[in-house]
This record gives sequence, structure tokens and C-alpha cells, in this order.
Amino acid sequence: MRRIFAITLSVILIIGCAPAAKAAKGLVLNKDRPPTEFQVNSGEAVSGLTLCSENEHFKDRAGLASSSKDIARFERYSKAVCGDDGLPHLIVDGRINHAGDILIPAICFVYITGIIGWSGRSYLIASRKEKNAWDNEIHIDFQLARKCVIQAAAWPALADKEWRRGTLLEEDKNIPLNGPR
Repeated sequence: MRRIFAITLSVILIIGCAPAAKAAKGLVLNKDRPPTEFQVNSGEAVSGLTLCSENEHFKDRAGLASSSKDIARFERYSKAVCGDDGLPHLIVDGRINHAGDILIPAICFVYITGIIGWSGRSYLIASRKEKNAWDNEIHIDFQLARKCVIQAAAWPALADKEWRRGTLLEEDKNIPLNGPR
């Protein structure tokens, strides 16, 4: 009975219960909005966006800046592009002059998360060598943890080194599974 139910449910899901959606072409859907095709005007302004220094809403917001820190921030943002709301928008179009908007923060994020992951991994591996390994998971050994975090700053090179040695990945037979198999 279970098998029949599973087959019936699979057939119903494969065939689908809802009709396929048909998207309209052209300016049918959003007649009140400007077109969103990719356009470059004057080297910086991209469709629907204008330079912040030319945007009225941005100028109003910049006029409310009182501290020197806020004024400097608005001066930096005046070189970016703003939407109708007067807020700067990120552009990811592959051109090198916008690489700092996404590429640099993404690389920093991956590097920092790699440090966190590698230091945790190396802490657990180093804890295995102790007499009561499980105790180091409950009560953190800060000297060992500090050493692992400092060493993890070079995690890309360490990962490459372990990959080449064949010690980066654990064999499936050594991985414990929880629950029934």
C-alpha cells in the first residue's frame, strides 16, 4: 500500500497540479515603470539609475548631513549611482570599475569564514590528541584555540597542502553516522 501511494504521489507531482505560467512579452506587465534593459548612458548611469550627484532625493538627504563624517560619506556616495529613492545601488555588470562593490567584500567574506572554519577544524583535530578529547569540546582550551586561529590565517595554503597530501578529506568509513543505517 505504501508503494502504491508513493508511486501515485510521484506521478501527481511529476504531472503537476497547477497549470504552467505563461509570461507576457514586452511592456505588458509594468506599463507604468521604465524599461529595465541594460543601458549605459554617459559611462556611469545605468538604466533606471542616475549619478547620485545629479539625483534630487540624494541631494536632499545629503543636505541633512550635519557631522563631518556624514558629509564625507555623502561625498563618496555622490560618485555612485542612485535609484529614484535617492539611495546608492550596487552594479554588478562585469566591468572592472564596479569590482569593489561586490568582489572585494565577497573575497573578504570567504577568507574570514575560511579562517573560522579552518580554526575550528584544526582545534578539533588537535583536541583528538588529548587524553579526554571530548572535554576540550565542552571546556575550550583558549591557548590551543588562539594557536589554531593564528595558524588559520594561512588556511588557503594549508588546505592546498593537505589536498596535495591527501589528508584534507576523511574516508567515508571513518565518518560516524547518527541514527539507523
